[in-house]
Amino acid sequence: MDEIIDLGIDAKHSNEDQIAPFIEWIEKYSSRIGLFGGFDLNLLILKSPDEVYNEVLEKGTLYRKKANGYGLGSGNSIPGYIPVEGFLAMVEASSEIRKRELTSPYISCY
Repeated sequence: MDEIIDLGIDAKHSNEDQIAPFIEWIEKYSSRIGLFGGFDLNLLILKSPDEVYNEVLEKGTLYRKKANGYGLGSGNSIPGYIPVEGFLAMVEASSEIRKRELTSPYISCY
């Protein structure tokens, strides 16, 4: 990864959780590149909309606080077989995170 960053990339999407959990990618590399994703498609497929919302809200808030540059999303593109309710729960949680950031006196948004 260091050699790839040294080539000049400034962002990376789709980090393999089997190599390292997403939070490790943030801790190791977010001071040098932006990171996108963080949520496996299985979350959107297998969990209820409430579970998706709660996990994205909790982890997404943590990722945004810890990362220098982070774009919340799935680890892959969203295929047609993803339940709409799961996808919308991720979007709604993302919107809530942003709303909280904009109203918090302790978080700087850019």
